[in-house]
Amino acid sequence: MTIWNLISLAGGLALFIFGMNLMSDGLKLVAGSYLKKILEKLTQNRFVAMIVGAGLTALIQSSNAMCVMVVGFVNAGMMQLERSVGILMGAKIGTTITGQLIAFNISEIAPVIAFAGVAVTMFAKKPKAKNAGQIIASLGVLFIGLGMMNTAMKPLAHEQWFQSILSQFSNPLLGVLVGVIFTVIIQSASASVGVLQMMVVSGLMGFHQAFYIMLGMNIGASVAPALASIGARKDAKRVALIVVLFESIGMVLFLVVSWIFPVVLDWIAATAPDNASRQIANANTIFNCVTVLVLLPCASYLVRMAKAIIRGEDEKEVAALHYIDESGYQSGTVLIGQIDKEVGRMHGLVRQNLEASTMIYFNEKTITEEEFNENEAAVDFLNKEITAALIRTSELGISEIEALHVGHLYHIVTDFERIGDHAENVLGYARQMHEQKQKFSNKALKDLRELTQAVYKIFDLACENFARPSDELYHVIHDMEDDIDNMVDKMRNGNIKRLGKMKCEATQGLYFSEILVDLERVADHAMNIARAAKKSYQG
Repeated sequence: MTIWNLISLAGGLALFIFGMNLMSDGLKLVAGSYLKKILEKLTQNRFVAMIVGAGLTALIQSSNAMCVMVVGFVNAGMMQLERSVGILMGAKIGTTITGQLIAFNISEIAPVIAFAGVAVTMFAKKPKAKNAGQIIASLGVLFIGLGMMNTAMKPLAHEQWFQSILSQFSNPLLGVLVGVIFTVIIQSASASVGVLQMMVVSGLMGFHQAFYIMLGMNIGASVAPALASIGARKDAKRVALIVVLFESIGMVLFLVVSWIFPVVLDWIAATAPDNASRQIANANTIFNCVTVLVLLPCASYLVRMAKAIIRGEDEKEVAALHYIDESGYQSGTVLIGQIDKEVGRMHGLVRQNLEASTMIYFNEKTITEEEFNENEAAVDFLNKEITAALIRTSELGISEIEALHVGHLYHIVTDFERIGDHAENVLGYARQMHEQKQKFSNKALKDLRELTQAVYKIFDLACENFARPSDELYHVIHDMEDDIDNMVDKMRNGNIKRLGKMKCEATQGLYFSEILVDLERVADHAMNIARAAKKSYQG
């Protein structure tokens, strides 16, 4: 074993992991925009959810990514905890496809595959074709790395010091521990199992030793969703805990069975007697499939265990992120879904303050002044944090449709923040009038009520149109905005006439005029929201 063997081993491992990550990123770019829709619609039945989880994980080639996405969806309230269990279990089956793919050992033609992928990426003009080229190139890079590792590992089989280390792995528990540590470092069960396959192929260890390390690697994969759940809602933490429980129960089950019936390992090895790499791939598939078969009927009990361990409900401040968390920064699709939920919160807070600031003129108090101030502080906070999160989406790789949606969200959150400022202005005028013991005339109040109702309606319709865009609703909003402009002009002239006839004081007229300006601006921002929705709809 020379220094060049070690360098080649490190380089092969780097290429292998890089290829795995590149392929996963490419596959997520191709399928990412559809994942949310699929997960939302096809997860009501536990068995169907398991199949969906297996299929999607096989598609994106990463159980870690799928589990982290589920954590993000649950944290954003887009998926119920109970519905996530089937997907999590299916993800564990889907991730075994990588090992089966590696067992084909196409390292000899890997450079040709990599070249073909790079050529497609360089010369293709359409984004989908470029993504496909990335997937093909990454597959070639992955197998080039595997070939380098296989060649570099072979001399280790003759090193006495290495063999003495491996002899310690005859203890199943130590093998499990090594597998856990290795996967925690690499952060990918698929990559870890791939390295293990190459070690067995190179003759560094036997199937029995590798089997227990493989069990530990599956447990180590649960660390990623656990880390992603830090700072998330309790249901998201429960999702991560369910992943840990699933892997741990499966590991204990196979340890006990293999201890009582050692022949079980021989049966698994016999599934591919002439292919050591396939033996590990089959063992990984069998482990996950059997564990799912045992635990899927007990999914409700896993949920109960998670709730018993992580108790209580979430209590969060208004001026805090409720949905965006670390899990979102693992996937652009998840992060955009979380941002949408935070934007929904922002809309609710602004709507509440808008109503509170205007209804106070009619002696109707909807919320306290303290609650109003908390809402306004939360809107300002969310404006900054959502904008920061939107900037981060570009780093995660998103589809054209998602990028268009992100661009419109930039403007939407700004419009919400401005509407919140106008509501604050309107409430400020009410405070000043109260201090000065002034009131509007009955005619002014009648005009104000008519205008506020129109502003509420255009704001609500604009937000509805952004959620579910339609040309018909856009034209309704457009006409309403024109009507509000005409209404404001008419009310402004009426205010001038009242001042001329001394039916109200100059100060009252000034406040009324300022309120008209602020409410007209609210309608303008609502129109901006509707325009953003129209662009998104047409795009």
